Amino acid sequence: MEELDVNNYLVQENLFDLFKKQIKKDFGSCSLSTNFVEELPLDLDLLKNSILTELQPLLKNNTQLSALLYRIDISEVQINNYQSKNKSLSFEEILAELIIKRILQKVILKKRFSQ
Repeated sequence: MEELDVNNYLVQENLFDLFKKQIKKDFGSCSLSTNFVEELPLDLDLLKNSILTELQPLLKNNTQLSALLYRIDISEVQINNYQSKNKSLSFEEILAELIIKRILQKVILKKRFSQ
């Protein structure tokens, strides 16, 4: 799938509601708190900051972080590739962006194939 224009997709139809539902499912299946999901902002920068806040405790717990990335389907290769293309971003910012993009991609694919 080509690079996602995240802002445009999030505001389409009810994709943001589906996005929140999917992120709640993915975080919840890893026994992580999902309390933050209902308050997620539609603005991409604020959304990224919200995800960053939730990732902070996981950076100290490699097992939980690995489980979340596995659940969302983000590989080490994807992280390394994204990091090499976005050298100005911190590791946490890279994870947040990849999480947003991958969950949005999952939502879009589910919506397309359910029609």
